[in-house]
Amino acid sequence: MTAANYLKAVASRRTVYALKPELPSGVNINDVQAVVQAIIRDTPTSFNSQVNRAIILTGKAHKEVWDRVVESIPGESGKKRPQSARDEAYGSVIFFTDDVVTEQLQAKFAAFAAAFPQFADHSSGAAQIHTWTALRELGLGAHLQHYNGYVKAALPKEIPATWNVHAQLVFGVPAAEPGEKTFEENPVKIYS
Repeated sequence: MTAANYLKAVASRRTVYALKPELPSGVNINDVQAVVQAIIRDTPTSFNSQVNRAIILTGKAHKEVWDRVVESIPGESGKKRPQSARDEAYGSVIFFTDDVVTEQLQAKFAAFAAAFPQFADHSSGAAQIHTWTALRELGLGAHLQHYNGYVKAALPKEIPATWNVHAQLVFGVPAAEPGEKTFEENPVKIYS
């Protein structure tokens, strides 16, 4: 892969809210799982902590989690996005970091103890963007959500309590093109 191809993939990664609950022709859930697994494995982590975790929700599990999220949100105005995640998406990648790993690093490297939660956040963010971009390359549309506490309370009980929810990447076949993207003037300068 060339830098130009990589940058094209990065630029193509967009927020797509209008989804159909299906996968593109020729793509199956094992392809999605392989992408997520590779990214969780290969995304850099501070001190090689390998703190990132993920699960994929589809079918009944996907609908049940998002239904519980919808039911938990007070009032009607905040329910629209989780309802669309439940009804219009094929699935969700739930991103976590393992608090046990972070706490072990804090104990082992006391000088950096306060920074390890932030390091975990950075690594999780990198995994989220890598996954989002890779799923786009598979022909999927996606949008990133942060119903973290609601989602954690709705997850299957076998998910370790020490896994801290960071984000939900809701995915499916794009039902419409994303909106126009605008850019702020933000030049990168070189200082020598």
